[in-house]
Amino acid sequence: MIRIYSLLYFITFSFTVVGQEKVGTEIGLWAIKNGEIILNNNESDVIGIEYWSFITNTLPHEPIKQYITSFRLYTDGIQEDLGGMNSLNENNSEWQIELDVKDTDLSSHDEKVIIDYQHTLIHEFGHVLTLNASQIEPTDDQYQDNEKGYLTSEGYAKKGSYLDQYIKNFWKDDLLFRWDEIDKIRNERRKLKKLYDFYLLNIDQFVTDYAAETPEEDIAEAWTFFVLDTINKSNSIKEDKIMFFSKFPDLVSYREYIRKNLKIIPSDYLNNFDTE
Repeated sequence: MIRIYSLLYFITFSFTVVGQEKVGTEIGLWAIKNGEIILNNNESDVIGIEYWSFITNTLPHEPIKQYITSFRLYTDGIQEDLGGMNSLNENNSEWQIELDVKDTDLSSHDEKVIIDYQHTLIHEFGHVLTLNASQIEPTDDQYQDNEKGYLTSEGYAKKGSYLDQYIKNFWKDDLLFRWDEIDKIRNERRKLKKLYDFYLLNIDQFVTDYAAETPEEDIAEAWTFFVLDTINKSNSIKEDKIMFFSKFPDLVSYREYIRKNLKIIPSDYLNNFDTE
């Protein structure tokens, strides 16, 4: 069984929230220009080249060239913060990708380790696809104006954007309202407990417990399963979410490209993904 930690652990320690401050001990930081790593001319360049090659050999080149301008390697230990994607400017046109070298162990032959770090990379790529400058309208609003749409930390989801369509399909007013009430809780421990309860009450709607953290994480997780699994017929809302991406030719093309470059394509990923 493919295993992942519960929401109470996973929200705190797995993927870096978009826009979050630096985590872990830094191994190296490189500028990226037109998809190419700009070397620092020091000993960290060896590992930088290795990991950047992994990224560019896995993900489609066009979005990488267009949006990724910084690359960071770090570690905070095994199975804590696995990776992150951070917007570097107000209009979301420049992004930094981060990977934990202990969790993304490229020398490992362990199937679980490989599938886990593939999942992390595809998930983070999903944030770039759904939160970049073509998808999000920057704003100074601190509170959501419902007439403008859904407000992320990067701005409003543009009308017709992937996230806008996704929310209209899968985050109906009642679900979004209940999640928003939880999101307002200031006490982090209480908030995490409420989020996990929210997930359990709607377990048929989320591909993982982590997906229940925010609509942004939900779409990134569903995208990851779209790439790693094959759902031909939907029997649930979470399968509807996975199939959502199939109506976008560019995303179908990205899926095909990534799958050709994966070390392992897991079998029946959704049903074998253990969140206990």
